[in-house]
Amino acid sequence: MRKFLTGLALTLAAAAPAWAAPDAAEQAQYDSFVIAAGASNGAARSCGASEPDLAQHQETARKNLTRYAEEYGFPTGSFDAAFAKGQADGKTMMEEMKRSGVDGCRGVLGGFQSERVMKYEDMKRALAEVSDGLPGEKAR
Repeated sequence: MRKFLTGLALTLAAAAPAWAAPDAAEQAQYDSFVIAAGASNGAARSCGASEPDLAQHQETARKNLTRYAEEYGFPTGSFDAAFAKGQADGKTMMEEMKRSGVDGCRGVLGGFQSERVMKYEDMKRALAEVSDGLPGEKAR
């Protein structure tokens, strides 16, 4: 019985990082993903994206990022505030670009349209790529 319990304890200890709450750096990174999604939405609004497309983009981001949060243990209570901050940041960024004579709308709208219909696994793969792995994984 003692060997069994020791083995069980070792097994649980090895699996613990997968069950552990995300650390502060991973939480900050998740929050930055939500802000970035909002920024894409806000920038697209500044570039003339339609209201139905903006709403679909926001709903897709919410669905995908909430699923990601649930999968990796991130709290989602600040999603709306972070997304709104991103929207304001995206709008400001586009206004500054336009004032400086740069029209980035083509690129913004192209990315926005792709994100608007992005499947969860595609989003997860993209986040893993930009963050050197998924939460709890060591960078490769």
